[in-house]
Amino acid sequence: MKKLNTVLPVLLLSNLLCMMDVSIMTIVLPELQTAFKISLDDLSWALNIYTILFATLIIPLGRLAARWGRNRFVLMGLVCFALGSWLTGAADNLTWLLIGRAIQSVGAASIIPTSMVIGLELSDGQNRNKVVALLAGTQGLAVALGPTIGGVVAQYWSWRWVFWLNVPLILIDVVAFALVLPLRNEKRYPNKIDWLGAVLSMVTLFSLSLALVKGNSWGWQSRAIIGTLILACLALAGFIWRELQATSPMIDPSLFRSRNFNGAGLALVLANFFLGSLAALVPTWLTKVHGENELTAALQITPYSLTVMVAVIIGSLLVGKISPKWLVGSGFALIVVSFGFLSRLPLANHYTMLYIGEVLLGAGFGMVAATANVLAVADFHGTKLTDSQSVANVFRQVGMVLAIAIFMTVLTNNLQQARMNTLRYGHQVVNQLDISASTKRTVKSKLTTKLSAKATTNVNQQVSFSGVKVTPAKRQQLVNQAVADQLALLAKKQGIPVSQVPPTVRKTVRTQVAAKVNLALNQKIAKMNRMLARGINQLHHHLMQQLNRAFQRTFAFGLPLALLAIGTVVIFKVKQA
Repeated sequence: MKKLNTVLPVLLLSNLLCMMDVSIMTIVLPELQTAFKISLDDLSWALNIYTILFATLIIPLGRLAARWGRNRFVLMGLVCFALGSWLTGAADNLTWLLIGRAIQSVGAASIIPTSMVIGLELSDGQNRNKVVALLAGTQGLAVALGPTIGGVVAQYWSWRWVFWLNVPLILIDVVAFALVLPLRNEKRYPNKIDWLGAVLSMVTLFSLSLALVKGNSWGWQSRAIIGTLILACLALAGFIWRELQATSPMIDPSLFRSRNFNGAGLALVLANFFLGSLAALVPTWLTKVHGENELTAALQITPYSLTVMVAVIIGSLLVGKISPKWLVGSGFALIVVSFGFLSRLPLANHYTMLYIGEVLLGAGFGMVAATANVLAVADFHGTKLTDSQSVANVFRQVGMVLAIAIFMTVLTNNLQQARMNTLRYGHQVVNQLDISASTKRTVKSKLTTKLSAKATTNVNQQVSFSGVKVTPAKRQQLVNQAVADQLALLAKKQGIPVSQVPPTVRKTVRTQVAAKVNLALNQKIAKMNRMLARGINQLHHHLMQQLNRAFQRTFAFGLPLALLAIGTVVIFKVKQA
């Protein structure tokens, strides 16, 4: 037990950093979108590549760790994670950002499941559930804390330090790890690795995520999307067949004979799905719709992070004392209520509903995650205990992948609809303005360029117009025409040709007419610009309302899914864990 108390802090720090990077960049997505000038769809792959590779590599890397030595393998994973963090922070385009995130995910997949096994091996039967709850709870807390910490770092330094900050912390952890855990002559476990199963699972996750992310831009009925979905289904069928046939399957099929494991797996997928929705959507809503900076947005998410931490601790203590059906059902019920509040977030800059929704979602997630993490390993011992924990990690990442892909897709579709609604409204407003037809055409053209769904995928595409302007040449042309008309009228009255009007009279007429024309022109321009300003203000307010409704509708999309999630309670055994 003394050895466990020494090792646990080292394992907790590595788990905290790895899982925090699942969500930490959600707060800096708006800044990255501006810096790299890319769409929200494309940028979502910076989140997806981490979770997809993480989910796919967890089990095969866990097997490799058993063969090569778990302590040594975790140490290599820490170095890999530090390298990926440095490259991500140094990226100057999306390609290098994705490469850095991919390397990070390989390191994280080397650390998370193996560190859990190390902790379990050092524990006894009495404190095993506590170790599982502590490590898994830290992972959930890390995902919740990610946006808050990322916002603080980005505000005072830059988005690059959101990733660079990992490097010194990892170096500290590496030194501590080498001091408390042996790297030589550690026990190894010869086993085989189902690489075909790993490849098939990667193809399944990648193709499914690709279809979900690109469905709107490519078209849901396009050959590319249909083909990608077919590939995902075929890969999934092939993966299931392979696991049933393989002598050393990537996932032991016998795990699914346990009702508790099945219920825990489904609960983990759903809980992390709802957790990921808030982590992905709220930072963008705060920064883009409400114009908050990263620090303020991070502080607005803090109640959610703190609630997750408290709820995981309380939930872990209640497991074994209260029926898992009650704990999981109550947790999902809280999530249902939270989505009810989040789907009614007001445009006004007061966040009472946001705080209530965050606290309820954090409490619900904590109760579900704490219960599911313990029940996922409750019926197993030996190698099955290791496998069950690895698969539970996969379930968590699948939930995050689905959250980012699905909610980002729904949000993108809702944002496009919001801009189209504003564009139609804008044309109506412009038609009612008392301005020239040419000015109306110019304003409409600029609105179409700004708000067209094909033109941009930015969240808060600003509606602005510099106003009506008359060039000096045009102004002089108008003055010359007015002077000519006035001279012609004067010459007609005097019965002489225009050419015989005296120069002094010509000069006087030009001075007087120019003053009158410029005054009238300035008054007309000022009036038109005031009308345009009022119209643009109306458009901007309408756009903000539409964008806010887009986020409301996205959260409303999750409401019935959360309601259905309560049904997972029927899977668990009635007997307490």
